[in-house]
Amino acid sequence: MKILTFAKHVPTSAVTPRIADGHDRIEEDGLAYEVNEADLYAIEEALHQRSAHGGSVTSVTVGPARAKAVLHVAFAMGVDEAVHVIDETARGTSASLTVAAAAAVARDLGPDLIFAGIQAEDDLLGQFGVALAEELGLPVVTAVTEIRIEPQARVAKVVRELGGGFKQELEVDLPCVLTIQFGIRQLRYTPIMAIVRARSRRIETMEIDAVRIPPERRRAESQLRVVTLAYPEDGGHCELIDGSPVQVASKLVGKLVTAGVV
Repeated sequence: MKILTFAKHVPTSAVTPRIADGHDRIEEDGLAYEVNEADLYAIEEALHQRSAHGGSVTSVTVGPARAKAVLHVAFAMGVDEAVHVIDETARGTSASLTVAAAAAVARDLGPDLIFAGIQAEDDLLGQFGVALAEELGLPVVTAVTEIRIEPQARVAKVVRELGGGFKQELEVDLPCVLTIQFGIRQLRYTPIMAIVRARSRRIETMEIDAVRIPPERRRAESQLRVVTLAYPEDGGHCELIDGSPVQVASKLVGKLVTAGVV
């Protein structure tokens, strides 16, 4: 069983992003980065399936030089191989080029299963896995919470989350793409020293310009640009009500009645 899992290097939520002076990008200076959390669950699930069925797990990231930190964590978790497609131009912010590069790597490796996190924390779009499957012409199941592989039959029986407490069970042919939901299984603790030691592991690297991306995709990408980024406007109004609890309650009820809420 050959499993491919994709991971993204995203800004940590501990630091508030700043818009660059040109208002067309996020200022990277001062940001701290980490592995996208949903992708950690995808890696963990890939390792579980390897332990159950044998084979290998390869982790892939597309992004600037700093993104190799993702692969150090993946190695520390237990993956067998790692691939870094270096993108210093779009720096991993172009969804179209990222998917095209990821698809090129997947075609070369020919995996039985492709895992990705359900969404990236920096854009929350949840589109990568679906777009990758479309690019590869493979079936895709999203928000997966349980996977049972039948290698001989070349099928996977999966359970996906629908929301509102509902779930759906599907059978999908291999190869396929699965986007993994948070909490599919418990993440094991990864020691810091394991990550440090993983820095000596070999990572296969390639420049994104060397990846076989169709020329029409690059032309289409060149026509897409960010016009402007802006902070959300403060349109809310907050009023503090002073007084004793009885006075505050009375004033609050009066204001709600005036506003037509009650």
